[in-house]
Formats: sequence, C-alpha cells, structure tokens
Amino acid sequence: MEEILKNVYTWSIFSSEKGFNFNGWFILKQNPLFGNVVIDPPQPSDDDLAQMRSLGGVREIIITNRDHIRWSNELKNKFDASIRMPSADASLVEIEVDSTFDDGDALAGFLKAVHVPNNKSPGETALYWQARKILILGDALIGEPPGDVSLLPREKYVDVTLTQKGISVLVDLDFDALLLSDGQPIPKDGKMVVKNFIKGR
Repeated sequence: MEEILKNVYTWSIFSSEKGFNFNGWFILKQNPLFGNVVIDPPQPSDDDLAQMRSLGGVREIIITNRDHIRWSNELKNKFDASIRMPSADASLVEIEVDSTFDDGDALAGFLKAVHVPNNKSPGETALYWQARKILILGDALIGEPPGDVSLLPREKYVDVTLTQKGISVLVDLDFDALLLSDGQPIPKDGKMVVKNFIKGR
C-alpha cells in the first residue's frame, strides 16, 4: 500500500476489462472508539495484507455501492472485521452485511455518508471527511481520464440526465482531495475538477 495522504493508504488492481484501476482505501483509526477502516477493497497482495496487519488490522469495511463488494468478504474473514454498506443496496448483494447506513449517517467516528441520487446503484454513497476536506467516491464518478472525472457508460444508468443532476450534491461539500475507487485519485483541487465536469456536461 502507498500512503497517498497522511494516514490514508491505497492499493490498486488494474482491470483490463474496464481499462482503469480499481482502488481500495485503508484509513488509520481516527476515533478511539473505532479501529482502522477499509473502503471498497479490491484484492490486496500478500505484502498489502502484511502491511495492514502491521498497522493494526482492519476493524470496519465500508462499501459505497452494491458493485464494490470486491474482496470485502475475504478481508472480513481475515481480520474479523464488520461490513457496512448503504441500506438501499444491502438487499441486492449475496454477502452477509453486518450493518447498513443512510444519507447523513456518521461512520467510524469521522466520515459522513452522502447519498448520490439517481446513480448506477440505488444506494450509491459518497464518504465525506469534513475535517480533512477529503471526499471518497465509489461509482458516482470515476477518475478517468487521469486528472479528470467522468461517468460510467450511459447504459449503466436508468436516466443519465437525472444521474448528471444527482452528482450536483457533491459541490455542496467543502473538499479538496478526491479519492476515487475507480480510476486515478485527485489528491488536490478535486472540487474544482468536479465543478468543471458539472459545468461542461
């Protein structure tokens, strides 16, 4: 794993089908009542797993949407972690979900769940770390091409016009770093990139 921001680590696997990276996020515990958090985890390497263990393991796995289960179940079993995901998506997956969340809920003592309406999954949720001005996205937007953002192919959405309107909830948030679970992350000026995308759509 690479420390992309202070106490925020990432690892990736390349999807030859999609043509971009699937990224996972490992965040060191930010609240004494909670442990380390992993978000949208693709399969880690043995070295990644060893690094996670050296940093204190994994307490909670947060999934942003029904299609980002990825390696969550295996990681849960290795670290005896719990899995949380949006309530609107929990009934649509085949793994055991320990708890769910909805728009506005606090997660792991430092993240806020922000529902992104009319997206690919009914429960699509952004994770907002207000104190650090960090926004983590699952499929709401992807980091492609590098340094910019885009939507997934139009056929992934019921109504792409409503999807485009739905992502406008993101510009109400005060963030700088934009960490994308698909494509390339944007560690600085992420809000400007999102605003420019919305203006130019």
